[in-house]
Amino acid sequence: MSFLRVDITECASCGTCVEVCPVRILELDAEKRPRVREGREDDCISCGHCACACPKGAISLDFMPIEKLKELPAGWRLTPEKAEVFFKGRRSIRVYKDEMVDKAVIDKMIDIARYAPTGINRQEVHWAVIHDPNKVKELAGLTVEWMKGLVAEKSPLAESLHFEGIIKAFESGSDRICRGAPHTVITYAPKADRMAVTDCVIAMAHFELIALPFGLGACWAGYLKMALNEYTAARKAAGISSKAECHGAMLLGYPKYEYNCIPLRVEPRIIWR
Repeated sequence: MSFLRVDITECASCGTCVEVCPVRILELDAEKRPRVREGREDDCISCGHCACACPKGAISLDFMPIEKLKELPAGWRLTPEKAEVFFKGRRSIRVYKDEMVDKAVIDKMIDIARYAPTGINRQEVHWAVIHDPNKVKELAGLTVEWMKGLVAEKSPLAESLHFEGIIKAFESGSDRICRGAPHTVITYAPKADRMAVTDCVIAMAHFELIALPFGLGACWAGYLKMALNEYTAARKAAGISSKAECHGAMLLGYPKYEYNCIPLRVEPRIIWR
């Protein structure tokens, strides 16, 4: 039995749903009504594109009823001018106010970020929020412990990333790991998932941009991410399973300072064919 429901009184037989289906499992029947191709039911990736693109709202899915879908308001898209300022105005924030972000705000941000695209709509991105500032400090310290081990082993990684300097700074009171941020947000996924790296990074990139409208600042925490994957003590402190791999760590908090202009950047390097 098909999961696709078509309101024939509304369907315009336009074929939009057939064209937007990513896995091409839809077709028009003899009466020009959409249906699932025979034997292709299990190939559906539950993306909902068919229902969301239908100009008449004639399509409903058993797992995604049309009445539960929120309609996009008119004029919801950013103008090119606003998009340019928004993206170019984004800054990595490394100095934070001594102020907590409410859990409900972070939860809302993740709720938005979960709509970031994932390969074949797998939606296998997992999130860990280190909300306790003391726990964030603990993770920073554990990251330094991991660094010290690599320095002692004379690891090329430690030399290339100047771990000795980071360790000395940390011991003198300057945290270059978590930058004094009150919170850290982590994305991870099962190790066996080959698409997880891209999916988690995209989700985290969305999360960083979402911080701006909430009046928050964020910064990628690369050293912490490495420690979470390489140092068991750090992984345990973050509560992440040994069967998972971390693909993104983000610092989060209220910025102590505002930026008033857009800095210069290298011109784009483009090859046109």
